Amino acid sequence: MNHSRPRTCQWIFFLLTLCLLLLPVSALQAADSFELGNQAYMRKDYAAAITYYRQAAKKRGFSASLLYNLGNSYARSGKIGPAVLAYEQALRLAPTNPDIHTNLESIRKANGLYQPNQPWWRRAISILGADQWLLLAGISFALFSASLLMMPLVRQSWTIKGLKSVAVITSVCALLALPSALLGYRHWRDDVVLTSTRLKISPFAEAASTGAIQEGRIVTPVKTYKGFVLVQDINGRKGWLATRELGLIGQLDTGRPAS
Repeated sequence: MNHSRPRTCQWIFFLLTLCLLLLPVSALQAADSFELGNQAYMRKDYAAAITYYRQAAKKRGFSASLLYNLGNSYARSGKIGPAVLAYEQALRLAPTNPDIHTNLESIRKANGLYQPNQPWWRRAISILGADQWLLLAGISFALFSASLLMMPLVRQSWTIKGLKSVAVITSVCALLALPSALLGYRHWRDDVVLTSTRLKISPFAEAASTGAIQEGRIVTPVKTYKGFVLVQDINGRKGWLATRELGLIGQLDTGRPAS
């Protein structure tokens, strides 16, 4: 008699049970690390809070609330660059959160990281995040396509007029939402300077400097070369920085604890 099938079923049942038991343990550990981070922050032990928050991120991934708390801990520790990076990344996940916006603007003002006045259309784009604009563009395009497909199938004049109105409105929404999404995604390519340093004229450690750049500044990468990135700041200055001196806004695991 062949007993291989029952034995295989027993092993599958055992592995499934083990996975079900381990999942709550992992989630509990992540929650514990997050709560320990909150407790450390309340004790003003910001270094411990940063460690606990990053442990929680490794176990359950980043969230807007975790990045917000991480940014607060960095800010209280005087680590301006990592704080700005954490706030910027939190806004990527929760673009309309007023607390994140307030703390980001506060730390910039307190450290002279003034941003140029944005035109009205850029302020309008910031109302939603890149993912939300893309979702709006997709829904608008779907409704636009559906209205065009339904027009030949109806005969009532008022229905046709209604579908035409829907087509016009949704086409305008799609044309406005798609560029807004692309501009939002473009900002995700920007970097935050993690520590005050100096721009170099070439991608070498011993290269001469073209000037200082403050931690917390937003820079746009132009190209890379062997561990260095050619960046441009908001004033149009260009120079090379080491990759370790930068944190990418669009990559949530980029932020490094400042030494």
